Amino acid sequence: MPARAIDTHVHIWDRTRGETFIAETPFPSLTGKAFLPGDLVPVLADTGAESAVLVHGPATVKHALHCLDLWRQHDVFRSVIGWIDLRDPNHAAQLAEQARHPAFRGLRFTPLLDPDPEGYLRSDAASQTCAALRDVDAIVEVLAPQPLFDAVAALATAHPRLICVLAHFGLPDGDPARFATWRDAMARLADLPNLRVKLSGLPLTGDLARDRELASRHVTALLDLFGPERLLYASNWPVATALATPRHWRDLLDDILQTAGVAEKDVAAIYRDNALTLY
Repeated sequence: MPARAIDTHVHIWDRTRGETFIAETPFPSLTGKAFLPGDLVPVLADTGAESAVLVHGPATVKHALHCLDLWRQHDVFRSVIGWIDLRDPNHAAQLAEQARHPAFRGLRFTPLLDPDPEGYLRSDAASQTCAALRDVDAIVEVLAPQPLFDAVAALATAHPRLICVLAHFGLPDGDPARFATWRDAMARLADLPNLRVKLSGLPLTGDLARDRELASRHVTALLDLFGPERLLYASNWPVATALATPRHWRDLLDDILQTAGVAEKDVAAIYRDNALTLY
């Protein structure tokens, strides 16, 4: 792993807090497990990462504030992506409270947790929040699959000076029969210069041959569409441990970038330099 990295997407699950971890539903093997800052340290060392961006886990303001507290306690965290309840009339105050913290770098929108995902992203609250984030020089991240890409594009278009980060490749399901449709949808997002994509969260299995084919197809597409300057390495720890390991993903990505002939400076951008600028 020659390139140093910043892991732009990790979570902390503290079972003593009585919180709900939604990833347990699709990944029952994670049920009851705790993932704490001390557990993250060897993961980062094993994947060549010097620090990580802490993204809220449970979609609660209380947990977002907890993440900000963790930043003060643990040097491993570079910054924090928080969360507010866009359906709460007090959402602006929730943002203001988090934005005062020196670790705050932005918010993540979670439309899939809302009864009306499209309405969530197209709401006045979402637009107002994006404007407020730009005013404090922060960013917005969006966890959204392909059916919501038009709504993501509408937000990014309406706020061209706000960096929008699409998480986890836009959540493709990995089916080769649907790859072309996903790529076409990503191509439309690539037309938006303020949009970035996190290289994480593919449906890996731990089978090297299968995962390499899947990952190569998706990574190569994003290199062609977005260029290395708009892509960000991430592990999605600990969710990724239900499918493979963070080291498995790092090794796959190293191999794919090398095989694709990506220049050393561009590899460094994907793994670290883009994150230095953004987070």
